[in-house]
Amino acid sequence: MARPRRRKAAPAFNANAPVTVSRSALLVEGSDAEFRSLIHDLIAYGHRLDACRDAFATIVGISGAQYEILMLVSRAAGLLSVGEVATRLHRSGAFITIEANKLVASGILEKVADPSDGRRVLLRANQKSRELLERLAPFQRKVNDQLFERLDAKRFRQLRALARDLVECGDRAVAMLEFMVRDDKAA
Repeated sequence: MARPRRRKAAPAFNANAPVTVSRSALLVEGSDAEFRSLIHDLIAYGHRLDACRDAFATIVGISGAQYEILMLVSRAAGLLSVGEVATRLHRSGAFITIEANKLVASGILEKVADPSDGRRVLLRANQKSRELLERLAPFQRKVNDQLFERLDAKRFRQLRALARDLVECGDRAVAMLEFMVRDDKAA
């Protein structure tokens, strides 16, 4: 059995580097070193999540983005519109339409017209998607248990609430950054 890798000590903090946050809650003794370490850890963990998502997708022969759509649609209590999928996955409607069409073309998802608005398209799982997810579930259980092994029930609920809040903050930060970049280019 492979031994877990030891974490290397964080490199020494460069006191001359510009501080990247101003909120006192994010500074430790006036330094943003702990914040920067958090950011690097979150990015590293995000890469691990992406790698697992992509591996799950490969097992069933689809892309990572298609896997996300499949998981969301298959877990929904009812049908989802492309717009609802886009909103929940924080992706554009055009991107979701392209990827969902690929899933429909391969017979993994089905499109149906919304009975209350025939112009709107709804997505639903089918027998093929259920079979793929049954095949995938043993892999998901083992990997997800490993990914989140440090969480007890209380910490899981706390992380879930924090993640939900941080995604909302992230959406606002990205919108603000896009505005700032446009404003900077215009200047």
